[in-house]
Amino acid sequence: MDREEKKIVALAGCSHALSHGNLLIFPTVLLLLQKEFSLSYLELGVMGNIMTLAYGLGALPGGMIYNSLGPKKLYLLCFLGCAMVMILVAFSSRLIFFTAGLALLGAFGSVYHPWANSLITSRVREYGRALGIHGAAGNIGLVAAPFLTGLIASYLGWRSAYFILALPGIAVSLWALFVDMSPREEVKKEGGSLGQRSATEIMKTYFSSPLILLYLANMMHSFSFYGSLTFLPTYMAKRTSFQIFSLDSVALGGMLSAIVLFMGVFGQYSGGVLSQRPNLEKKFFALSLIAFPFIFAMSWTTDYLLLILALLFFFFNFFLQPMNNTLLAHYTPEKIRGTAFGVFFFVAFGFGSLASSFSGWIAETFGLQWVFMGLSSSAFLLIIVTFFILRMKLRLSGRESQGDAPSMR
Repeated sequence: MDREEKKIVALAGCSHALSHGNLLIFPTVLLLLQKEFSLSYLELGVMGNIMTLAYGLGALPGGMIYNSLGPKKLYLLCFLGCAMVMILVAFSSRLIFFTAGLALLGAFGSVYHPWANSLITSRVREYGRALGIHGAAGNIGLVAAPFLTGLIASYLGWRSAYFILALPGIAVSLWALFVDMSPREEVKKEGGSLGQRSATEIMKTYFSSPLILLYLANMMHSFSFYGSLTFLPTYMAKRTSFQIFSLDSVALGGMLSAIVLFMGVFGQYSGGVLSQRPNLEKKFFALSLIAFPFIFAMSWTTDYLLLILALLFFFFNFFLQPMNNTLLAHYTPEKIRGTAFGVFFFVAFGFGSLASSFSGWIAETFGLQWVFMGLSSSAFLLIIVTFFILRMKLRLSGRESQGDAPSMR
């Protein structure tokens, strides 16, 4: 990577950490919110659903804004908006205001992924590895947020956690002012609009067979991902009997979640490196198959065995993210990639947002220990989708060798 590419990857990496970290404050303080507002697991799950649904719904217009207004304005909207909302949430005194704040936090944060993935894949030549670095940095946020939130909330309360953790968003917004995000010259010449095409042609562009399968794969992956994230701190606190530095259940759940999510740093980077190599569809299917048994078994274990299984599941689960993102970039031209990533994350986060309510219903109806059993169903469906992606690739590759079909890449 050259100097400008490294600047983009560095900013995107730090921003990715904040983007996910902002959303993880809520699941880390679930027990405090449950006590203060006398809420059930289902009600808490619905609140998380509202936040993640807004996070998903905003991804589609986020991709369109990227194509029309450019990346820098979109970036500032995202992080300055999130920072302001978190400060307002810190001063909310009623549950309705807190819930509205969660929705706004999700809405402002929703434009991040179309921004980051479009910018990286259009401005960085080795974008598979760059996406791995970007994903690994995001996992640092996933690690740091539960840990820092748990400590701050245990000693100063959950409102202080939201206020203090809003400040980094202001800092990265200032940093972004000094990073060049303008498109490359060849992309400028191509143009960034499909305005001359019919609605049918546009639909075929964004909903071709390969893209539909990749959208479905991201939906299944996001469902198990967000369901796991929402209840992981509480699950680890309730299903383990560790005594660490006399920490209370909130801090302990946050610390154990941080340890588990740290595996994603290695998984994301490894997935990015592997994405640079051929036969990515085959690797995508194989890793989906490997990850499934670990989330399935988490429902039946406690203490050290639960911790080991969680470490393995999240390692392989995060391994898949840069692979899926890289495949989408392979199948889309740069001039439409912003909107394509918008659709990609819109359908994934929109569907994935339902995981919070689903997990809350499972916990309330059958018990907390059944949450990961329910989430394993989406991990199983992911195996099926990735199998069809592999079959399609093999079929089209055979047609290409006979000269009957254009290359998918």
